[in-house]
Amino acid sequence: MKPRTLVASLVIAAVLTAAFPAAAMARPKPGTPSSSPWHAITVPSSVRMPAALSDVSASGMRNAWAVGAEHETSLNVGVPLILHWNGSRWSKATVKGLTGPGDLFSVTAPSRRDAWVLGTDAAGTVLLHWNGANWRRIPFPGEAVDQVTSVAAAASGQAWLAGSQPTGTGGFAVLVERWNGSTWHKVATGIRGEYILNSIHVSRAGDVWTAGSASAGSIVAHWNTRSWTAKSVPSLTNTNDVLGVSGKDIWVVGGIINGQAGIYAAYIAHWNGVAWTVLNMPAGVESQDHSISPNADGRPQWVGAETGLNPSSTLYAHFNGTTWSAVHGATTLSGFFDASEVTAHIPGTNATWAVGQAVTDGPGGIAPGKPIIEVNSATTRP
Repeated sequence: MKPRTLVASLVIAAVLTAAFPAAAMARPKPGTPSSSPWHAITVPSSVRMPAALSDVSASGMRNAWAVGAEHETSLNVGVPLILHWNGSRWSKATVKGLTGPGDLFSVTAPSRRDAWVLGTDAAGTVLLHWNGANWRRIPFPGEAVDQVTSVAAAASGQAWLAGSQPTGTGGFAVLVERWNGSTWHKVATGIRGEYILNSIHVSRAGDVWTAGSASAGSIVAHWNTRSWTAKSVPSLTNTNDVLGVSGKDIWVVGGIINGQAGIYAAYIAHWNGVAWTVLNMPAGVESQDHSISPNADGRPQWVGAETGLNPSSTLYAHFNGTTWSAVHGATTLSGFFDASEVTAHIPGTNATWAVGQAVTDGPGGIAPGKPIIEVNSATTRP
């Protein structure tokens, strides 16, 4: 998952609000950070600023990984960064041979002895695997030419990659790859169109959900362990993430672009088995939504978003089972122009991690700022 800050496309919420149906979206005034159910977590002092975190994944309350870049020279360009949570604090991991310039943007951690990280370093695209003792690079087909965007793994050991690949005729096609325990191989999905898959998830049962975008719109695809099916998401320009509860209960988040103005508006969309409903953006969430994460029952719970134009604090969308509402995070953003967060459910609980970045806007333009780590443990089950 990549919380890329699209500062040039920030939009005042009212610009496209009239175009969206307001179904299932509550817009109460968000609370203040002091009353937030989120808690800010200290970033390790060893992280060299400016820095950013792009993704986070957990296998439980005592094991999580977050990735991004530190010592940034420009947005999302610096020294690749990996952080680990051991249940009491975050610490910086050392990976031999991993040097900048680069940026790690996707992580999946199904167990203490299994994690994958995807990104770039000085040598180009890099895919790393954690076996419980150390990190090592793993080659995969097309790594020199394909655009890989997301990695996902399950506790069973299976893992998947998603992105896009060149067709040889000047175009591109969807890319899906699968790990068989020893090597990666490309998977034929039958999905037509020049889509770039932006996220991929795999369940314990082996179901795979992926979502992406193209100039023609957005798409959601599902592997039910036997075959692939794909579904277009009408009118939606950019799909960043997907949560598939079932074939009749699919949630996607991203942004809708106004082509003439070149600006985005955030969206949450839902498929009920018959039709898509596009929901109003939560109050204060501008530009786009980056991630959607479930609760312990697999239902949608939190959306991580980009909130810009000098926000007062981080901001999320929360689903209570019936309606969505805006909820302030715990990180104050005085002096920052824009901020982005992604969320990740902590298995076995109703708790959630969030990581991201805040950026500044000065005479030289948009510049890297500070990393963000927050946790919502207020609803953790005993």
